[in-house]
Amino acid sequence: MGRYSEYTLDELLDIEADWWDREDETNPKWIKEGLSLFLALSKLDKKNSGYIEVRAYLSILHGEYLKIQDRSYERAIKVFHQIIMLEPDNARANYRLGFLYFYEEEWTKSLDSFYQAAHSNPNLTRKKLTAEQMVKAHYYILKNSKIITQASLDQIADMPYKQLEQNEELKLLLDEIRNGIEPNDEKKPYQMILNGVEYSNISEEEYEKHSDIDLPMFIFNQISLNDTEVSYLGRSVSIPIKNAAILEYLMKNPSGVSKQDIISRLSQQSKDPEAALRQIISRLRRKLAKLNPEIEFIKTIDGGYLWSGGGEYRMFKHFRCVGTELQLD
Repeated sequence: MGRYSEYTLDELLDIEADWWDREDETNPKWIKEGLSLFLALSKLDKKNSGYIEVRAYLSILHGEYLKIQDRSYERAIKVFHQIIMLEPDNARANYRLGFLYFYEEEWTKSLDSFYQAAHSNPNLTRKKLTAEQMVKAHYYILKNSKIITQASLDQIADMPYKQLEQNEELKLLLDEIRNGIEPNDEKKPYQMILNGVEYSNISEEEYEKHSDIDLPMFIFNQISLNDTEVSYLGRSVSIPIKNAAILEYLMKNPSGVSKQDIISRLSQQSKDPEAALRQIISRLRRKLAKLNPEIEFIKTIDGGYLWSGGGEYRMFKHFRCVGTELQLD
């Protein structure tokens, strides 16, 4: 972090211009360079809040890289805590943190992070949850609560009921606990989405049957947070998580999506967000062409993009990945 400590503000501004010219948010070296650069700029120009905003943006990218590329959830958690130290009202950082703790099975911490995300009131749009994210934050508040409750029920199951039930007050409490709360059974742990709009929960057996890559249809299969595979007529390719998020959003909106809609969800500090989006779409098209070069899976329409998979398609997620689409904000 001390690599820029000897530079003047004017020299750093020249370096900043060159750094933006090389913009590539998929490159961890570019991200780390920017973190060092904007830390130095913020020290020399403490009144410029824009430097803090870019640092927060880069920290989110760095956290996503650690989580997705390195599978290093613990390091990513530290990065998101740093963002919250910079911006305590950043609801989206707490939202990210909630998912990280959920994957780590830290249910109480996940619950707290999602609660903070849902109840923060930031003044900047880039820090706020979208309407969809707000719903998902509340969903995971309930999901974590259910898991925590089930753990309590499991502990209560080991208690000496007969001895406890001699106390009438405890007997009433035990009856309420046992009868008033449904166990956390996961008999249908997968979500299937048909043609982007018809949602249903399915069992492991149904998942294996309906996600067979040899079926005559396009299949989007988010096997885990870090592993998304798409297939068509027996051919399959792996899609990087960031590109998969865009693809998923297009497939869930089969009537088309505007560029500005996607860009607003990205909430980037990018100097040229449209160019960054075009780059992602180009990479996606190259990946999908490996399935069938004759099909234009993603069409360019006036002001945006349209999913055009050529018939029926299915999408699959495990319940732990539900609600994680478009993790780019």
